[in-house]
Amino acid sequence: MTDDWRVDDLALCISRHERYPPEVRPGAVFTVRAVLAEMPDLTGGQPGTGLKFKDVPDLGPRAAYCARRFRKITPGMPDDFDTEVIDLLAGAKDICR
Repeated sequence: MTDDWRVDDLALCISRHERYPPEVRPGAVFTVRAVLAEMPDLTGGQPGTGLKFKDVPDLGPRAAYCARRFRKITPGMPDDFDTEVIDLLAGAKDICR
């Protein structure tokens, strides 16, 4: 199971493993480059989803960041102001003709 992670998802780090590079710390946000299903747990625990990120050091060819240490950031629905701006921008193409 991949916990619905997909390439290009945004991942918020919520906990840090000591093996992780310093930039991978709680509060940091990364873009998913690859999702690995059933990644083995090196400590003998349950296999789980592994994540590889863009612009972050790779942990090796058979290793990845544990998805349990990250939360997916999902964009919110547009509020009233967003909707108004989107409508204005969509109508602007008619004005430019």
